This record gives sequence, structure tokens and C-alpha cells, in this order.
Amino acid sequence: MLNFIKIAVILLIIALLGYMGWQYIAIEIKAMQVKGDVDQTLYGEIRNDEYVVLERTLEKLKEKGIYLEYGDMMIEKTKGSVHVEFSYTDSITIPFIKKSFYFEEKINTTVTPN
Repeated sequence: MLNFIKIAVILLIIALLGYMGWQYIAIEIKAMQVKGDVDQTLYGEIRNDEYVVLERTLEKLKEKGIYLEYGDMMIEKTKGSVHVEFSYTDSITIPFIKKSFYFEEKINTTVTPN
């Protein structure tokens, strides 16, 4: 009986670690998608002023479930390029335990169209 309990606990731990790993991979994929969406938005808005670029970028982030304020994002336009920098927090919650782990994702990208 004791061996059965040990095996059950080990399997539960392996399952939880697998679940957390899967969720972490999802967070990283989301970060790559966010960067791609931001780059795409910047390419489309590069000729507009910084306020329009900021507004469109914030709208795109809200579609992904990332809610930032104006002061949370730095946008810098130079001749022919736009640089955007911001960070956001995402989390993984373990079922049963109700424990959350938080990860800070940093997006730092510059777009220069051809």
C-alpha cells in the first residue's frame, strides 16, 4: 500500500510539472506572437505620429489580453524607424493548490521598413 501511495504522489508531481511546462511554453509562444503583432502594427503605422502608433499598439495588445497604460510603453521614432519597449506579467496557476507563478515578459523591438 505504501508503494502505491509513493507511485501515486510521484505520478501526480510529474503530471503537475508537465502541466506547468505546457503552460510555460504557452506563455513563451504568446510572447513571440505579441512581438510579431507589435512589429506588424509598427510596419503599418510607421508613417504616423507616436501617439497614433501608441494607440494602435495598445489596441493590438488588448486583443491579446494584455492591458497596459500609456506610461507603460516607450515609443521612440527616428528617421525611418520606430522602437517600442514594454513589459507585461503573465502567470501560471497550478490546479488543486491554487498557487500562481508570475513571469515578466519584455518586448524590445525596432522596425525599419525597406
